[in-house]
Amino acid sequence: MTTELAEAVEALTKPSRTKVIRDDGSTIVVEHEPLLVQLETAVTSAIGNGGGGGTATGSVINDAALYQLLLIKTQIGDWCRLAGVRPDRQNTTVTLERWFAAQVNESTFHTRTLETWADTITELLDPPKTVPLAGPCPVCKQTNWVGLDGSLRASPVAVLYDQATLHASLRAVCRVVECSAEWSGADAVQELIEEMIEDDPEGEQ
Repeated sequence: MTTELAEAVEALTKPSRTKVIRDDGSTIVVEHEPLLVQLETAVTSAIGNGGGGGTATGSVINDAALYQLLLIKTQIGDWCRLAGVRPDRQNTTVTLERWFAAQVNESTFHTRTLETWADTITELLDPPKTVPLAGPCPVCKQTNWVGLDGSLRASPVAVLYDQATLHASLRAVCRVVECSAEWSGADAVQELIEEMIEDDPEGEQ
């Protein structure tokens, strides 16, 4: 069996470790549960709390997690039936591992599908940190954007980053759907901030 497919399966079914930078500059290694376990936990926690949680954002995340979990369960179940493997209705991780154990041929489709699931779950459960920038977007000139709950919000441009990989992940985006301008990398973000300050010297950054 190919390494790529094995790695794609392990990304969903095995624990992972990341280095986290603390406020004092030191780093610690944090172990995370497998992504499929995290996804199932997010869904069961939401159901146990009576639904989507106390905020609009939490509700959206939990609804999306439930949809993603059902999609994955259905797809893996179909793969198992085609491979003559009995799925475990109670454990998605076991089902995926059973299917993988029965594979004998290379499958780019399956590898890419599993990689997409891993990316989607990560984005759902650990979204990038967001720092809004006051003022209009330099590209589309809009001063407002529409949030997930449909409300009109100020500061359409925001800096995004992942805590564990701050420098590598640093970017800024315009959250106006019709614009979606993006600035990637620390230098581009710094130039953007300087430009917005020059255009709006009295604005609060």
